[in-house]
Amino acid sequence: MSNISIISSFAGKHWKSIAIGSCFVVITNLLHVLLPSFVGQAVDLFYNNFSFRELYYICGLIILIEFLKGVSRFFMRYIIIGASWKIENDIRKRMFNHLLKLPVTYYNKTRTGDIIARITNDLTAARMMFGPAVMYSMNAVILLPLAIIFMLSKDVELTMYAIIPFPFIAVMMYRIGKKIHENFIKVQESYSDISAHVQENLNGIQVIKAFVRELSELNKLKKLSREYVEYNCRVIKIQSFMFPLLDVLASTGIIILLWVGGKKVISGETTIGVIISLIMYIGLLVWPSMALGWVTAIFQRGIASMKRIQEILDEEPEPKDDLSDIYTLRGNISVKNLNFSYNGKFNVLSGISFEIKPNRTIAIVGRTGSGKSTLLGVLSGIYSINRGSVFFDGKDINDIPLSCLRSSIALTPQDTFLFSDTIAENISFGKEGADMSTIKRAAVLASIADEIESFSQDFETTLGERGITVSGGQRQRIAIARALISEAPIIFFDDSLSNVDTVTEKLILNNIKGTIKGKTALIVTQRLGAIRDSNEIFYMKDGRITERGTHEVLMELDGEYAALYREQESIESLKDNNTL
Repeated sequence: MSNISIISSFAGKHWKSIAIGSCFVVITNLLHVLLPSFVGQAVDLFYNNFSFRELYYICGLIILIEFLKGVSRFFMRYIIIGASWKIENDIRKRMFNHLLKLPVTYYNKTRTGDIIARITNDLTAARMMFGPAVMYSMNAVILLPLAIIFMLSKDVELTMYAIIPFPFIAVMMYRIGKKIHENFIKVQESYSDISAHVQENLNGIQVIKAFVRELSELNKLKKLSREYVEYNCRVIKIQSFMFPLLDVLASTGIIILLWVGGKKVISGETTIGVIISLIMYIGLLVWPSMALGWVTAIFQRGIASMKRIQEILDEEPEPKDDLSDIYTLRGNISVKNLNFSYNGKFNVLSGISFEIKPNRTIAIVGRTGSGKSTLLGVLSGIYSINRGSVFFDGKDINDIPLSCLRSSIALTPQDTFLFSDTIAENISFGKEGADMSTIKRAAVLASIADEIESFSQDFETTLGERGITVSGGQRQRIAIARALISEAPIIFFDDSLSNVDTVTEKLILNNIKGTIKGKTALIVTQRLGAIRDSNEIFYMKDGRITERGTHEVLMELDGEYAALYREQESIESLKDNNTL
């Protein structure tokens, strides 16, 4: 997409405001170019026979023009700058809305800090382009020709001498603008690196402190900061050279005018009033010429930022659902020869086949890295797969609206996430509008109600970021309560009880047996003792289901499941003996 297409796609909605603001830009500049003519006339009056009435008249006109110019300038800034803030708000909402629609795979490959930098720093640069840069560029485009026309009406020869430096200014601005654009892209990318580093460090602050890595991480930030400062200094160096050079070139026009115009005044070919008017007009030309340098830098920054914003918006979102075809699944899951790969080369899941009827609880076990969580991710619609592999109620997963699929599944992920909100709000996130009695019932089922009520503000206790103010086991149980409150027909527990003790785990599973009655439940766990009563157990190894059956059948098979079960049982016995 071209730069013009990107800009127009965002600014088009506010074209009326920009058009009205542009009218005030024209009015402001028309009034602006009238002043030097009246000042010149006033000066010439002093060298001729004049009446105070004429002087009062010209002075009154100057005061009136200044007043009208001030009013027009107010509306010019209010409307155009106001439109830029609205455009920024529109882009922010559009970006966030698009980010919510992107698949999980996008977030797996993209740094959070980079996304934050684009939705904050890049968005600010874009607003500056749509507001001040547009306003001052329009101001320059209108004022420059108007001032030259008025100058020509005063004296053609002197005007031609006075504007000699300005073509050089235009060429210089074009070349410098390209340099600024190249360097500002590096500035924005460097800022993203800093944002990503800080964000990762804040999220992993406990790990950093545990391994005493504060100094190491600080040194990394210093290195990134030095690069950021270096890239910014390159931009500043260019701008620091640009503005003085603009000033010198523009002032050259005044020097030429004084030299040539002075001779014409002496010879009587022109008047001092005309010379003063022309000097004032050159003064009007100096600011737009200097503003062009600033505007060029802002436009280059804005365009670079808009391209980075557009990169996010160009990411392919998840398929859009047909909202007229939303329904709830019954819970019949059929998987036929499922193969799945993250990178298209190495299969993480291979030849997976099974069928699960409603009102059945299936446990998925296996050693770390066997593909258990990936399987739940595929069944949840988080990862895209080819047709003909996964079916819900006899319908291919690719034909089921994502909102329908996900609203029918209550998922407690392996990586527990809680929002920085109250405990009640975190639990009710699974069911919008849930009342307190429903929230408490879900907490009881997750064996967390007593602990919550022991807090000073019980369910109104505000959690820290990512639930940092509660223990790992409490976070997991609050997340389980959030899943249970949804009343979805399908429940997935992805090793969501790893941070609770075995007694609490068994208590939770016993509590939810009645709740999941009539539902399809898949439980991924590392602890085999807690899932002995499951209707069926799948043992996974290297992305395949190598053993399946009830606990008794698998123990009789005396395979890897039985070996792992006996291993865990021995460890528990040792713990009990040590306790005694």
